[in-house]
Amino acid sequence: MEGTTMSNVLTKKDLRRCLNRYIFTRQSPFNYETMQSGGWVYSIHPAMEKIYDGDADLLAEKYKDHFKFYNTHPWMGNIILGACIAIESTKDPDATKQAVEMRTALMGPLAGIGDAIIWIMFMTILGAIAAYMALEGSIVGWVIAEVIQLVIWFAFYKLFFVAYEQGVTFVTTRSAQLQHITEAASVLGLSVVGALVASTVNVKFGITMSYGEVVQPVNDLLDSIIPHFGNVVTVALIYWGLGRKNMTSGKMIVLVLVAAILLSAIGVLA
Repeated sequence: MEGTTMSNVLTKKDLRRCLNRYIFTRQSPFNYETMQSGGWVYSIHPAMEKIYDGDADLLAEKYKDHFKFYNTHPWMGNIILGACIAIESTKDPDATKQAVEMRTALMGPLAGIGDAIIWIMFMTILGAIAAYMALEGSIVGWVIAEVIQLVIWFAFYKLFFVAYEQGVTFVTTRSAQLQHITEAASVLGLSVVGALVASTVNVKFGITMSYGEVVQPVNDLLDSIIPHFGNVVTVALIYWGLGRKNMTSGKMIVLVLVAAILLSAIGVLA
């Protein structure tokens, strides 16, 4: 897109309309043929209609390209949306083709970044820490949870406009930094999850072994080999089970509940 400039036809109000549509409909018309493309087209329509002067026939042709397969992390698609609208704003004859190609190229990498930063770092790690603090009776946990949501929403809103103003340049120049953040979030995620296994999972065995007058709890014996042995084994089994065919999170929760009740009833678990 070198040598082309954006037209000034779009106002901040137009861009806000596109972003609001994306917020509320990004996943609504989801289907297994084109995934998120329905919500995408609905989101860009206010901008496209103004850029191309409401030419219905021209828009219909362009939407054929925009309706192609599209699927990315819902909290990262705002960046792609802003950059694609910027490309369309140039009114270049190949603008739509280039916008869709860029969308296709970015949806995979940004999905990975979104998983690492949003789901792992913010939602899982910080959310788990906040929940644990709340369980301990600290109001700080609730405050952290609220602040996390506000930070995510602020960044979501801001990055859309930054991506629009800088276009493709924003994504290409920030790719290295985003990759470093992704790697750091992944490492942090593993560390925190490991700590949470020891602090929040509580599995203790009720079986004892007798040697004459000496009674040895099996739980203490196993913990001397691997600290929090029951916790580690339980998490490992659940992780393994979730990878089995036809196993879902819902089924696993029910299975864990049933197993815990039965094993407690017969004295295996304390």
